[in-house]
Amino acid sequence: MNTSRAKLPPLTEIWGTEVAETRYAGHPGRVYRPRPTSLGEMLAGLPRWAERTFLVQGRRRISFSAFLRAIGPAADALTARGVRPGDHVMILAYNSPDWVLALLAAWRAGAVPTLGNRWWSDGEIAHGLKLTRPALVITDLPAPAAHGITDAMAPAELAFAFDTASEADLQAVLADFPRPDEDAPALVIFTSGSTGAPKGVVLSHRSVIANQHNLLSRSGRLPVNLDESAPAPVALVCTPLFHIGGVSNLITNLIIGGKVVLTEGRFDAGEVLRLIETERVQTFGGVPTMAIRVLEHPDFDSYDLSSLRSWPLGGAPVPPSLLEAMVRRLPRLERRGLGNTWGMSESGGFLTVAGNRDLAQRPGTVGRPYPVVELRIADPDEHGSGEILVRSPTVMLGYLGLDDGTVDSDGWLHTGDVGHLDSDGYLFLDGRSKDIVIRGGENIACAHVETALAGHPDVVEVAVFGLPHPDLGEELAAVVVHRDGAAPTAAGLRGYLTGRLAYFEIPTRWRIQAERLPTLAGEKIDKKTLRATFTDADPAARG
Repeated sequence: MNTSRAKLPPLTEIWGTEVAETRYAGHPGRVYRPRPTSLGEMLAGLPRWAERTFLVQGRRRISFSAFLRAIGPAADALTARGVRPGDHVMILAYNSPDWVLALLAAWRAGAVPTLGNRWWSDGEIAHGLKLTRPALVITDLPAPAAHGITDAMAPAELAFAFDTASEADLQAVLADFPRPDEDAPALVIFTSGSTGAPKGVVLSHRSVIANQHNLLSRSGRLPVNLDESAPAPVALVCTPLFHIGGVSNLITNLIIGGKVVLTEGRFDAGEVLRLIETERVQTFGGVPTMAIRVLEHPDFDSYDLSSLRSWPLGGAPVPPSLLEAMVRRLPRLERRGLGNTWGMSESGGFLTVAGNRDLAQRPGTVGRPYPVVELRIADPDEHGSGEILVRSPTVMLGYLGLDDGTVDSDGWLHTGDVGHLDSDGYLFLDGRSKDIVIRGGENIACAHVETALAGHPDVVEVAVFGLPHPDLGEELAAVVVHRDGAAPTAAGLRGYLTGRLAYFEIPTRWRIQAERLPTLAGEKIDKKTLRATFTDADPAARG
């Protein structure tokens, strides 16, 4: 690994918008020119934000200056604990300023951060440790040894660097970041594990940087275009930082000089509303489930949300009924500020994006690909629907310790998502290849049925999945969460779907409830748990 260090070039020689056809990682592809080729270059413009506030959580408020000066001492602390370039350093902790410092300190030390899921079970922790063999685990677990972790450091042990770091040349802090090959591992994140043991997704330096280049270019916020005299943007982050969306959001705001407001603990719609008001939050993103729970909060109308200008969503298709509710409750978002994105851990970030006009003109779309993203549909059926294949510099190197062909020799990521493209290149998701129910030989996309049910005026949340059936092979089940005081019946919901869906797409097993749906970290619906409740418990309405 080349770890030479050099003075950073000017921003105009780092960030460009030209897209070139080239080869990387042994296959053809598209890249930006010019582009950052190291993490230090990606962060080169940060010193100009020195006096701004970077991180806020509770009473803690940390400036860009304090954060940048803390990176070197924190990296030295990791080195003193035996961390060497190329080692894995697992971060297994809740969101906090110390978590953010641990990430940057690991990179500065030349290590590869591996982002564990703080809600893992002991079995999943053991699996993650065996898979990654970290040189050090940075964790806020109260008794790490009881969870099989023998060499642990608490995130709070790095907090000293915020208070004791000496004055330093902030540009030199970034110039001293190692400069490995672009295709060397930079980050390991984990899949949700909802259908098996979590897999370690290995992302290269090229991947981490290209994802940020996509996001900044699409939003017109490349570092060369930023107005230093403009007020600092403010973003509320409530998704776990150990997910790709959390990491992307964090790095974006680091680059553009934004204030990042972190929630405390698991997602709470009331806390989100309070922080939007008190911190004057401009951007709040998440998955559709989060948006529903914020909009449905009983105290929604009592908060001053006038600062909110952008509410992008990702992680799942956005039902038109949810967009209508967002605009109805926050009319200022009707012209701009709404959006839907599509991506996954394996893609290293976001692959497509749709804005307000796209969503209004093409309900259900997740948008068109970013400039360096190539997208095609494999083996489309008569409707043009098939597995989505993607090639992009953001795509993972592969799964840690597993070569299963998910990324083929030509660099195409087999996403497992099923979708189709319209004549203008807009992508629509039709479900997961593993989220397709085959009922008596008929394929049913669960996402399609969920979107239809979400349009019912009394439905707040819905999850659809398959259950074993002795004659049909599978039958369709739906769990529906209703609005307070407005519980629909299974017969009423079937009637609502008649004419909107084919007869075989209408669920035959129902559960209608007031309780919210269980979620995984990141607030995606936990269908595995829901499916088990139907399998193991009665009654479950039929019809």
